[in-house]
Amino acid sequence: MLENFNHSPRIYKKVKIIDEDKIRRKPLTKFSDLIEVENPKCICFHCGNEIINETPAIDHVIPWSYLYSDDLWNLVFSHQSCNSSKSNVIPHEAMIEQLEQRNQRLLESLLNREHKDKHVSELEMAINNGLVRKFWISCQG
Repeated sequence: MLENFNHSPRIYKKVKIIDEDKIRRKPLTKFSDLIEVENPKCICFHCGNEIINETPAIDHVIPWSYLYSDDLWNLVFSHQSCNSSKSNVIPHEAMIEQLEQRNQRLLESLLNREHKDKHVSELEMAINNGLVRKFWISCQG
């Protein structure tokens, strides 16, 4: 019922969580192949340089601690050091615009390859409903 009023994916699970100490992060490696469709050279989202000689980190642009969710529309490749240095800070609007543009390219790339699964459907829904910007605004307090 909540999702009829708020288009956040799986919002009922987020509301249901009461004890934040028991929230566990899940591995993000399953998203790597999807992100790579749009970013095959593994360019760091934050610094713009190619990620060489290390496994790319999969980073939440809007920090995980604000959303408690792993959604493709919020995940990007990053250097381990860039990911660590940004910490738990809400990004500036320019980075949100960059993420919105990346999401559009990613969706087009995935659809061109006829890749359709729940993550692609959620990405499309996020774009159509402007979720990146909505969540960014709501996270600013």
